[in-house]
Amino acid sequence: MPKTKSQTFESNMTRLEEIVHRLEDGSVPLEEAMKLFQEGTALAGSCGKLLDEAELEIVKLTKGPDGTIQEVPFDREDPS
Repeated sequence: MPKTKSQTFESNMTRLEEIVHRLEDGSVPLEEAMKLFQEGTALAGSCGKLLDEAELEIVKLTKGPDGTIQEVPFDREDPS
């Protein structure tokens, strides 16, 4: 199944779960199983990329100079 921009993380995960269930069932012929495995691998990569992109938008909590918790934009280059 080719990925389109309209596919969401959730729809990719749903399809990935379907693939896993079909492969675990054991009734899929080898050739189809290989195609499903390739599709699943691509979906897993896509989900990983979407999670990486989401990580960049997360706000991390840090202590301010006075000890109170402050929200600051997530900075991927911040080693802490």
